[in-house]
Amino acid sequence: MGRPLRTITALSTCVILSACVTHKTKYSWGGYDQALYDYYKHPADAAHYMTALRAAINGAAKNRQPVAPGVYAEYGYMLMQQQKYEEASSYFEQEKQAWPESAQFMDGMIRAARLGGKPAGGSNSR
Repeated sequence: MGRPLRTITALSTCVILSACVTHKTKYSWGGYDQALYDYYKHPADAAHYMTALRAAINGAAKNRQPVAPGVYAEYGYMLMQQQKYEEASSYFEQEKQAWPESAQFMDGMIRAARLGGKPAGGSNSR
């Protein structure tokens, strides 16, 4: 086999092998972007959105990838909207553990969940 033919064969092999490589992201988003877009278009379909968020969380665990920033918090917020305050608080805590830079905000959300969805330190009287 001549030198030009070996070079072409080697380059072809590299191209073929590089095409087979799968792109792996740092976080597992699990369809979150499409689910959020759909929810913004159809806010009455919160159940579908929550199902997609839950699937993103479960998919990350299954694939041993970190849940993308904000997904635990978003799921917790949706639970809080359903007055599931204790469960919401646990997801805010998971967000805080996964993303320590969110601790101050998550602490506020945890306090709000413990107060039944009311902002901490605020007054509801007029």
